[in-house]
Amino acid sequence: MKKFFCLSLAALTLLSVSCKKDDKPGKGKYGVDGVTPLPEAVDLGTVVNGKNIKWASFNLGASKEYEYGDYYACGEIATKSDYSWATYTYANGAYNKLTKYCPKDKTDYWDVADKDPDGEVTLLPSDDVAHVKLGGKWRMPTLDEINALLALQTNDDYTWEKWVLATDENGTEITDAWGNVVRGIRITRKSTGATLFLPASGYCNGASIGEDAGSWGRYWSSSLLTDSPSYACRLGFDSKASGWDSSRRCCGLAVRPVSE
Repeated sequence: MKKFFCLSLAALTLLSVSCKKDDKPGKGKYGVDGVTPLPEAVDLGTVVNGKNIKWASFNLGASKEYEYGDYYACGEIATKSDYSWATYTYANGAYNKLTKYCPKDKTDYWDVADKDPDGEVTLLPSDDVAHVKLGGKWRMPTLDEINALLALQTNDDYTWEKWVLATDENGTEITDAWGNVVRGIRITRKSTGATLFLPASGYCNGASIGEDAGSWGRYWSSSLLTDSPSYACRLGFDSKASGWDSSRRCCGLAVRPVSE
């Protein structure tokens, strides 16, 4: 079910606090910004380029695994009430007027006078919201790391439950701020018991906050879609399937950090 809400910034802030954060989030542990709850690092055994990639136990801006957390446009480090090209930091108001993150050969997407496209196709640490807020080795996953997670679907040592009902510590069914039952995917490594839950957090499109929440999960990677650089790669899933796709960089998606 789609959700179309035009919220004021004050209302969005109130929603963010009431929906996602306890009075004492993250057991008193915070990222380098002193505000964002610091997750645990879940070791599912995903190895990419010789590095053991561990996954955050909850979304960025959340404090529990079933909470949606905050929504960010790709490369931006603050939430907002309008996720559109008009407000996107790295474009001059349109998808084909990019001012940062553009392959060298995509000059038709570039809009900086007397300067060639920068050739950057992966978010820099200063534009990686997970790294900026959590610090240390925390960051957004690359597309290769998302694919390593997706590969667990066919590994016999793992269970990949497609549409799990979220419950709290008392076994009570969880609903989100819009009244949707919270569901998602749960990945569990049989040999170690390590487990990861990803809620179907929806996304933000223009002034529509939490569109498709409860029906779709969309999570940013740090990797640009190089063939069409106004898009970036993401993990996506619903009740039937999980895979990678892309979203417009100006849209607001959830972030599930990783750590090496």
